[in-house]
Amino acid sequence: MSIIIYGVGSPILVDVAETCARLRLPVAAWVRNVKGESFAPPDAPLLRPTDLTMELAQHAFLAPLFTPRHRYYAQTEARRHGVTRAATVIDPTAVVAATSTLGSGSYVNALANIGGASRIGAFAFVNRSASIGHHAEIADFVSIGPGAVIAGYAQISAGVMVGAGAVVLPKVHIGSNAVVAAGAVVTMPVEPNSLVAGNPARVVKTGLLGYDAHVTSAS
Repeated sequence: MSIIIYGVGSPILVDVAETCARLRLPVAAWVRNVKGESFAPPDAPLLRPTDLTMELAQHAFLAPLFTPRHRYYAQTEARRHGVTRAATVIDPTAVVAATSTLGSGSYVNALANIGGASRIGAFAFVNRSASIGHHAEIADFVSIGPGAVIAGYAQISAGVMVGAGAVVLPKVHIGSNAVVAAGAVVTMPVEPNSLVAGNPARVVKTGLLGYDAHVTSAS
């Protein structure tokens, strides 16, 4: 088994490459889908989307971009180029309860911990050392930053981004497309499309774009 990495413009790719190495998961192609710096391994040959052959398109793909909008754009573009099967990649150092589920296209980085009976949707990104409690509900295209703590029974709606070291208390609901700033402590529900920060977290901005809004780049 091998996969395609679709999108090489994010620094987080260095961790993804380490995960693939630990899993002994070969990468059949590294796709540079936008202009700009590549964070693929130095010896990795880079392909353009138009270089993908029918044979390569048979592989599953991963779009390892932390920002939900960029990840959404990349997976949409991959499908347009015939790469339709999304991989779910879990670092072998992560702890994922047997009773939890992860959707296709999701990535779990090193030392993350996912508690029992949690449900994680498609194309989610759980960064290193993040902790997700039991019975948590994590929807599609959610990004959980390094060291963040999502407590039991929390509900994180689609397209949410939780920053590094943030804490979401038990049973708290985060509305779709919201952003939780790094280090924030969320004690109350968060409205969709809003940015919260601080301890306790307060709304500091509203009207944020959704993860599936029109974008022109992925990085």
